[in-house]
Amino acid sequence: MQKKLFLSYLLIICLLICLAGFYSIKISHAYYIEEYKKDILKEGNLIFENLKNIDSDEDLEKFIKKAADDLELHISIIDKEGNLIIDSKDYYFNQKNMIEVQKAFSGQKTVVTRKKDDYDEDYIYVAIPIVLNSETVVLRFSTPLSKLNGPKTDMTINIIISGVIASLLAYYLSKKIAEPLDTLTNAVAEVSQGKYNKKIPVATNDQIGYLTETFNIMCVKLNTTINALETENKRMEAIVNSMINGVVAIDKKNKILMINSQCYELFHIKNSYCKGLDFYDIFKNQEIQTLLKTSISEKRSIVEIVILKSKFNGDKILRVYINPIFSARSSESSLGTLLVFQDVTQIKKLEKMRSDFVSNVTHELKTPLTSIMGFTDTLRSGAIVNKDMEKHFLEIIDIETHRLYRLIQDILSLSEIETRKKDIHMQYESVEEILVYVEGLLRPQAEEKGLQLLIEYETMPPYFCNKDRISQMFINLIENAIKYTEKGNITVRCKYQGEFFILQVIDTGIGIPEESIDRIFERFYRVDKSRSRKAGGTGLGLSIVKHIMMLYNGKVKVESTEGEGTIFTITMPYEM
Repeated sequence: MQKKLFLSYLLIICLLICLAGFYSIKISHAYYIEEYKKDILKEGNLIFENLKNIDSDEDLEKFIKKAADDLELHISIIDKEGNLIIDSKDYYFNQKNMIEVQKAFSGQKTVVTRKKDDYDEDYIYVAIPIVLNSETVVLRFSTPLSKLNGPKTDMTINIIISGVIASLLAYYLSKKIAEPLDTLTNAVAEVSQGKYNKKIPVATNDQIGYLTETFNIMCVKLNTTINALETENKRMEAIVNSMINGVVAIDKKNKILMINSQCYELFHIKNSYCKGLDFYDIFKNQEIQTLLKTSISEKRSIVEIVILKSKFNGDKILRVYINPIFSARSSESSLGTLLVFQDVTQIKKLEKMRSDFVSNVTHELKTPLTSIMGFTDTLRSGAIVNKDMEKHFLEIIDIETHRLYRLIQDILSLSEIETRKKDIHMQYESVEEILVYVEGLLRPQAEEKGLQLLIEYETMPPYFCNKDRISQMFINLIENAIKYTEKGNITVRCKYQGEFFILQVIDTGIGIPEESIDRIFERFYRVDKSRSRKAGGTGLGLSIVKHIMMLYNGKVKVESTEGEGTIFTITMPYEM
C-alpha cells in the first residue's frame, strides 16, 4: 500500500516539477537575457558619455579594455568600412557584413543573437551608433550566450533539490497514510482466516481513524454473530447426530451439505468426511438414487420402503423420506433436498413376529379346541353309552385340555418375562439343589423313553436368582433334549468358571439343521412340527429359555449335527 501511494505521489510531483520547472526556467531565462541586454545598453550609453571626455587614441583604447574587463564583455569600435578601430581582444576581422553593424550604421540601437564568426556558439551582440571625433562609428558589445546559463543551471539545481525534498515528504506522507491502512489490511486478512477478535488501536481522528473504529465495531459484531452461529451449528449438529434416523441434506448440485453419524452406520460409509462430496458417489443404492431423481424432477416429497442388501451385515429395511427444500420467496426455487432414512428392520421383524405369533397362537389353540369340541359332540351323539369309547374320548379330551393349559401357561410366563427388565423375588440359591430338583422331575420322563439322564456338577457359590425362574430354564432345556432324542443319553453338566456358571445340555438326538439354528429360540418355531406336537410341546420352551437368560445377562451357544445330536451351552454371570 505504501509503495503504491509513494509511487503515485512521486509521479505527480515529478510531473508537476517537470512542467513547472520547464516553463519557469524558460520564462526566467528569457527574462534574464532581456534584462541583461537592457543592462548592456545602459552600460553602452555610460561608456559613450565617458568617451566624449577622452582625446587621445591611446587613452581611448585603455578605457575600452578596462571597461571590457570590468563588465566582462567583448567591446569593439567599428568604422563605416567595418574595420575594428579598437577591440578589447585585439580582433581585426572586418565586421562590415555583420547584421548588427549594418543596422547600427542605419541609426538603430541593435541587439541580435547569432553565432560568432567561426565559433559554433551563440553570442549576444549589442550595437550602438555613436559620433566619435566628428565621425559616426559603432560601439559594439558581445558576450557568449552560455555565460548567461548560470542562473538557469542554478534554477535547475534548485528545482531538483525541491523535487528530492518533495519526494522525501511524499515518502513520509505515504508511510504515515499507508501504515494504518496496512495495519487495517492485515487485520482484514486475519479476520478472513477466522480471527474475529482482532482489534486495532485508533491513532488518528481522520477518516482512516473512523474506518479503524468502524472495523473494530464490525469485528466485535462479527465475532458475536460467528460465535452465535457456531453455537447454533453445534446445537444443530448435536440434535441431528442424536437422532435415531439417518439425515442427509444436499444442495442443488447434489453436494452433501450435512450428514449425521447414523447415516455412516446405516450405509457403512468409509469416508470420514463427506461434506462437499457428491451424493451419488457416497450413496450408491440404485433405488435411492432413482427416488431422489424423481423427487427433484417432479418437485414433490416421496416416502418409500427400500431394502439394503448386504452379504455380511444382513439386509436392512429402510423407510426413506425425500423432501425438496424450497425458498421462502418462491415455491418453484429449490434450494436442495433433505433425505431421512428410518431403519424399520426391527419394526418389520416385530410386526412379522406379532403376525406369526397371533397366527401360531390361533393355530395352536384351534387344534386342541377342535379335538375337544369334536369328541364332546361325539359323546353327546351317543358315544357316551359305550364305556370303552367314552373312556378313550375322555382321555383324549383330558390330554388336549392339559395341552391347552400348558400352552396358556407358557404364553403367560413368556409375556411376564418379556415385560420385565430384572427378575423379582430373588435371593441366593444353590445351583446344585436346583439341578437335583429338576433331575427328579425329568428322570421318569427320560426313563420312559429308554434314555439315560446323566447329571454332572461341581460345588459352586450360591447364585443370586429367582429359583423358580432358573428351574424353569433348566426344565425347558432338558425336556427339549428328551423330546428330540429317541435313543442314547442326555448329559447335563454344570460348573463354575471365572465368575460364571456354565450349563451344558448334550443329547444324542435328531440334531438341528444349520439353517434352523438361528431360529429355534423364536416363538412356536419347530424343527420337526409333527414330532413336537406328538410329544406335547407348545413351541415356546426355548423362547422362554432365551428370555430368562436375557434377564440375567446370559449368553447361549448352540452346536448341532443332524442325526448325531445337539449341545446347548449357557453362560450365566454371577455379577449382573
